[in-house]
Amino acid sequence: MPRPPAFRPQSRSAAGAIRAARRTAAAVLALGLVAWSGGAAAHTPSQPAPALVQPPLLSPAGALAPGTVTRQGGAPATAATSPAPVPAQRVLLRGDAATPALTAYWFVPREGTTTRALPVVVALHGCGGLLSPQDSMATGGGTDASALLQQRYREYAEWLTARGYAVLMPDSFSARGKPHGTCTEPIDNRGVDDRTRRADALAALRWLGSQPGVDPARIVLLGWSNGAQAVLATVDASRPWPAGTPQVERAVAFYPGCKRAVRQHDYRLRAPVLLMIGGADDWTPATRCAMLQSAVLARQPNARFRLEIYPGAHHGFDGTSELHVRRDVPAGSNSGGVRKARAVTVGGDAVARAAALAQLDSWLASPDP
Repeated sequence: MPRPPAFRPQSRSAAGAIRAARRTAAAVLALGLVAWSGGAAAHTPSQPAPALVQPPLLSPAGALAPGTVTRQGGAPATAATSPAPVPAQRVLLRGDAATPALTAYWFVPREGTTTRALPVVVALHGCGGLLSPQDSMATGGGTDASALLQQRYREYAEWLTARGYAVLMPDSFSARGKPHGTCTEPIDNRGVDDRTRRADALAALRWLGSQPGVDPARIVLLGWSNGAQAVLATVDASRPWPAGTPQVERAVAFYPGCKRAVRQHDYRLRAPVLLMIGGADDWTPATRCAMLQSAVLARQPNARFRLEIYPGAHHGFDGTSELHVRRDVPAGSNSGGVRKARAVTVGGDAVARAAALAQLDSWLASPDP
């Protein structure tokens, strides 16, 4: 396979998507309209979906909400015409001797969406945890457990199942007594590190390997922030791969911290990676991820490592929260018992979000990412 061109910190495709999205978004958002493009058919390597006419445009308040969907060539969906959200089933993932059994949330496309073996996305949450803060200690009643999850993860599950993917979301924190996450804990003092979360991802892959109706050759690993670091750790080819564990066919990392991988001098990829990050991210700086891409391509000239940097976007740009400053993020490990914190900017960016989701749509549909 020919070597892909090395991507600059801001790739041409990212810059083009941003420019196109800004021109269209300015006109559409001024009228207060929200549009969304995409297909209900599964995105598979064997049958790629048609190219998007334009990036899906999202309002700052309703990024992935089912009621804002516009199907290709159709009118905007309304509450009366939009399908109900796909429910989630809670399942148990059994790990090895050092890994506790984890609760995971399993979403399956509605009956009739596809008759083929299902492609799957394993989605790894960020340091804030998977569960909604008000529901993180609840047991969850009824048959639909998705109400327990944070809005971002519910909406991504809906977006992915609409494209024919099953979605598995492991909860790495609740079983370890940290349902509210680890964002405010010094990184070096966290009990849940990259090795731990890699073990959780492998447990999820093993569970998928035993499920009927799942295509084990079409598994996507996707993560956000701390979960994106776990994605990078999982697809690190310098680490052994457990026998009997399905391989990851491709991986997606939203704004990971790339510092540890950069420092690892033998870091290599075992699967194609799409890494998306904001150019103004002051929590997990994009420059380190650009360094990682350069290092990987120097070691693996044929590696498929796509880096998209969205100018002006901050950490969490694909979310819907207002841009705000967090002052509770540790600056590092405790030093002499004194905890130091730093301020970081977090929040959604409607234009970068639209461009990133269009890129994700294309990446999942591509037969050769």
